[in-house]
Amino acid sequence: MSGILLPVLLATAGLIAAIMTYSGIRRGGARFYTLEREAILRRASFTLFVSVLLFLSAIGLFIFQQQPGAVEPDAELLLQGVESEDAIPPTAVLEQFPPTITPTPVGELPTATPTPIVCRAIVEGTSGNGLKLRTEPNGDEISILPDGSVLTVLPDEPVELGGFTWRKVRIVGGEEGWVAQNFLTIRAPCE
Repeated sequence: MSGILLPVLLATAGLIAAIMTYSGIRRGGARFYTLEREAILRRASFTLFVSVLLFLSAIGLFIFQQQPGAVEPDAELLLQGVESEDAIPPTAVLEQFPPTITPTPVGELPTATPTPIVCRAIVEGTSGNGLKLRTEPNGDEISILPDGSVLTVLPDEPVELGGFTWRKVRIVGGEEGWVAQNFLTIRAPCE
């Protein structure tokens, strides 16, 4: 109750100062001469300033007392030399500022594995007859690949046989065999 008494007294004093301002302005009417009227109005403006100042201090004090950290300890316990434990909030103790960051150990970093280069080739120049896929260089025929077929060139070494250079390839279905390199257009970087 004592915490709200001071703001109420300040607000009451501000109200009295506002009433005095109003009465001063009414007295400074047309009954007096110009010099007297100016003096009365100056006093009224001063009391109006005091009134506003009292109202603002009452509001500020009231707001300050409502904040959680502004609670006063019990006066009776302070007179006895004992502080109440719930009247003053405990203060946090910071052991180290700023707190240190402990790095987390990093495991073994992965090693980079090179991406294998996939060589592609297109069947071209067979005049519409197609290219024969064979089991081995100049061997038995597996199938005929039409012009425009896309093949994967395998990393096996080319073989020279029967006047042709033979390359091992894989077709789209996954079947592997040998074809004559003369009828392939091999894309970079495998040339």
